Amino acid sequence: ADMSHQQKGGRGGGRFGGRGRGGREGGGRGRGRGGGAGPSDFGGLWDPTVKWFFEDADGGGGGGGAPSKGGLEKGINKKRAREYHVKGREGTRAPSLDDALRTAVLELRRYKLVKRLRHQLALKSGQLQVKPPLLVFERWLARAMLEDGDDAVPTPMFPAVDAGGGLAQDLRRAGAEDAGAAAAADELAAQAGAIAGKLTEPQGDDDDGEEGTGKKDAVTAEDAGPLLALKVNGEKPYMSVSKAHMGKLRALYCRHSLGGAPLPPEGTPEHGAFIAATFSLLARYDALGGAGYQAALNETAFDVLKKRLGVGCEAFASPLNCRYGRFCSAFPDVDGPFGSLGSFFQFAPTRGSFEMNPPFVPEVLMAAAERAESLLVKAEESGGRLSFVVVVPAWRDVPMWRALDESRFKRGETLVVPASDHGFCDGAQHCRPPRERHRVSSYDTGVFFLQTSAGARRWPVTDEIRAELAAAMKQAVGSAKSVGDLERRFRPGGG
Repeated sequence: ADMSHQQKGGRGGGRFGGRGRGGREGGGRGRGRGGGAGPSDFGGLWDPTVKWFFEDADGGGGGGGAPSKGGLEKGINKKRAREYHVKGREGTRAPSLDDALRTAVLELRRYKLVKRLRHQLALKSGQLQVKPPLLVFERWLARAMLEDGDDAVPTPMFPAVDAGGGLAQDLRRAGAEDAGAAAAADELAAQAGAIAGKLTEPQGDDDDGEEGTGKKDAVTAEDAGPLLALKVNGEKPYMSVSKAHMGKLRALYCRHSLGGAPLPPEGTPEHGAFIAATFSLLARYDALGGAGYQAALNETAFDVLKKRLGVGCEAFASPLNCRYGRFCSAFPDVDGPFGSLGSFFQFAPTRGSFEMNPPFVPEVLMAAAERAESLLVKAEESGGRLSFVVVVPAWRDVPMWRALDESRFKRGETLVVPASDHGFCDGAQHCRPPRERHRVSSYDTGVFFLQTSAGARRWPVTDEIRAELAAAMKQAVGSAKSVGDLERRFRPGGG
């Protein structure tokens, strides 16, 4: 593996964009001190200065710099942070090299099998004489992930049910007849379950694999100009990631899996485990696709939320697009080594200030609104300071909008930003040039501010804050005139 882009020094160091005192030039153990750079050590990709947030409410955090209610809680939070670091340094959270390699090999197979399922979806659409609806697989999976139990998604990425008849409805909207669409959706769900079963079969039973050779698995990261190419056993497909984002992932991994210790050098088991864990992460999100559903607020907007409303944790994010070191995500099995708190739908904070930007799937948006309302009710009863800044498409005719607009915890007027006046960080930013990180929005965006009484007193929402946030969101419009223009630039064979 050509890892010459890694220069020695500090946490991250060199072109790996770590946490050194000298910023991107490498150096000591500080969090971006030196040169006044702060979070910009990471090219604006994430903010390492935000306080910790732990799974239980008493663990503190989530305040983004806001003081805790009492010295006891503050002391508890510091104690939890120390314990978290100690466990990381003892190796109780980082995957072993063998486990990380097994997971990487599994994720490569998952990636190939998901491609097969997508192909079956395209074939079935063709039989119905319709074009596959845009993002139809992503919506099918998102709805299935909301179902209770393991039968709906027996293993990540394989929706074995048509939850709520949504897939059939998407096919009908594309022009398929009612009966044909329903039957096709049922057949595809059955195929998804069958294909998922191949994931654990011996390698030779999969058409995409080969019989084992007895060679030890390895994951390598090879220099590809501004990108790195991560490969399992030197085989295609490989996963691409920019060096800047690799630096961010390295810093997150060091913080959460190594207890804040530097990543050991290339050739060590710890370094190999990091590379393998990163491959697994990239393969999962590449298989997921739907970059638009992975878009996020830009760094300037997040800075406004942190400074003005104490936001320090995200309810829907991934290690690739998170702004903060703690976040909820869809795939904690591969996101965990990089700081995921797990699914927002299993997360139960009673205090803290959060940004919430769910995937723009109506059913997911509604479930997220209901979850936030439930958490706010419980926090209000206990006197907790809980706040959500909810970023959603301005779809006024879907149930989500009414649920948020009629919430008793809504503070002030909803901020509505016209599509042409703002943008987001693109969901594929981790494998695109830094100049193309942003994309113009496809829709008008609504921003709701939901807070308990104590939360509203601690983080009052004003017209000035709304104006600052709208101005910050405008800085992410990007150079492309439309989302389609941006996609054509990076589509294979495009300009």
